Amino acid sequence: MDKFKLVSLVKSEDKIITQETDLCICVGSNGFTFSLISNYKLKALGEFITDLNSDITSVMTNLKACFNSIDIRLFNFANIKVIIQTPKNIFVPYKLYDNSKTKEYIRSVALVSGSEIILENISERLDIVSVFTIPMQQHSGIKILMPKAKFVSAQQVMAEYGFEISKLTGNSAVLLKRDNSCDLVVFKANQFTYGNSFTYSNENDMIYNIIFAFEQLGIDTEEVTFLITGQEYSNDEKQILRKYIKNVSYANPMEDVKVGLEFEGMNLQNYFLTLVK
Repeated sequence: MDKFKLVSLVKSEDKIITQETDLCICVGSNGFTFSLISNYKLKALGEFITDLNSDITSVMTNLKACFNSIDIRLFNFANIKVIIQTPKNIFVPYKLYDNSKTKEYIRSVALVSGSEIILENISERLDIVSVFTIPMQQHSGIKILMPKAKFVSAQQVMAEYGFEISKLTGNSAVLLKRDNSCDLVVFKANQFTYGNSFTYSNENDMIYNIIFAFEQLGIDTEEVTFLITGQEYSNDEKQILRKYIKNVSYANPMEDVKVGLEFEGMNLQNYFLTLVK
């Protein structure tokens, strides 16, 4: 019995030369999305449902089976980036960062279990270190299969994207939806100020968490550029966001990537994290 399901796949007709192509994988709760980009041109987008939460061998086997099914058998790509969507994430200014205190940093925002591995990644754009956690099975299984992969938190990707936006707009925020939770990053007067995750049960919960964050940061909802992305938003969610926040629009993940006509009709916002350069 197959241990994976191909949800979607679109590939360009151009030949893919792996040594000149970047692979980006975004790991979710029940599978992953991925992109292949070569010389800033989108070559492929896809999504698989598979179990990446079991033992290390099973994670490796499931990942290999997914890619084998679309004729990718060797992971000799120019660059491999693995994006982790986790609520256990904190940012520490690079100058203040002490790598002997990673557990203390992450414990300030969430409990860390013995089965989780703490990772960190420097963001040169933001001059910070992103500290986050991932289950050991995922980390070890993916790392063994793709030893040169770079692990990055989803909030770091969002913050780096928001940094470029804030250069033009000042106060800005990026909201990424995933299942019944959201990631939110906020820039105040061009300075990265806030990064957090929250769960919600309806659109009222969603807007409450956002407005509360803005109030704590002293940001007027009429003076912020608010970009939404990720999984599809319901009409109720979009209406309540636009009711309380003046300037709401979709993020543009294709800003630095050339996208061919063959990708028309795909919800590119769902692949936002894998498309941002």
